[in-house]
Amino acid sequence: MSTGNMDVSLIEEKITDETKLIVPVHYSGNPIDLKELASIAEDYNVKIIEDAAHALGALYEGERIGNCEYSEMSIFSFHPVKHITTGEGGMVLTNNKDYYTKLRLFRSHGVTKNNFVNESDGDWYYEMHYLGFNYRMTDIQASLGLSQLRKLDGFVARRRYIAERYDKVFKDNPYFETIKVKDCCQSSYHLYPILLNNEYQDKKKLIFSKLHSEGLGVQVHYIPVYLQPYYQNLGYKRGSCPVSEDFYKSEITIPLYPGMSDSDVDYVISKVFKVFNNL
Repeated sequence: MSTGNMDVSLIEEKITDETKLIVPVHYSGNPIDLKELASIAEDYNVKIIEDAAHALGALYEGERIGNCEYSEMSIFSFHPVKHITTGEGGMVLTNNKDYYTKLRLFRSHGVTKNNFVNESDGDWYYEMHYLGFNYRMTDIQASLGLSQLRKLDGFVARRRYIAERYDKVFKDNPYFETIKVKDCCQSSYHLYPILLNNEYQDKKKLIFSKLHSEGLGVQVHYIPVYLQPYYQNLGYKRGSCPVSEDFYKSEITIPLYPGMSDSDVDYVISKVFKVFNNL
């Protein structure tokens, strides 16, 4: 639970004959141990697709998340709160040419003007090879994304600087732990979660409210998805993933974004300690 990621050592016991895919989430921009995960997946002939929505700019063993060395695909998000934005939308990366071709068809109604199955009726002819969707990014969004991409390294560097400030000042405090990053990884710090110690978890609602009252844009990431009514109606029950539920009980996210000034960071630190010191 200290990293916010799935525990790779527990995955093997969960794999059954019906398991086809593992989708690791690089929670908060903190990479999972991909080499260890890939070794298990290979033993069971299971594919890996990385949910890297938080992890643009993160590094695993010195290489950028998204190179798909240990996975079939990596998925990124360009929502406005992410490292770079296109307003909305995202990106899928893969080294597999067949997947690439199918993904391009999937985003555009499954329609192609190449590699026809039937004989062409003329220059206007096209074919639908798959059931696809209209997932095309606009040229304007793409242009914004390219301009943002040129700033990515600076954005991530600032996030890491702020996280280092937090790590240093919050080290060994009696109220909460912070997310741990393994030596093989460099987080891109999409989020900065704090994890309340056991004796403060029953005060989470109060702590959240007080932090918010001090002007901090705190949030909780995330409510376990199966606790939502839609999944409860499908039969999922509390207790299905006890570690996730324990994480939810303890987690509060404090502000971290590249536009924060040093004085903003100082303000957050002072208000966090003010709230906890006066519980």
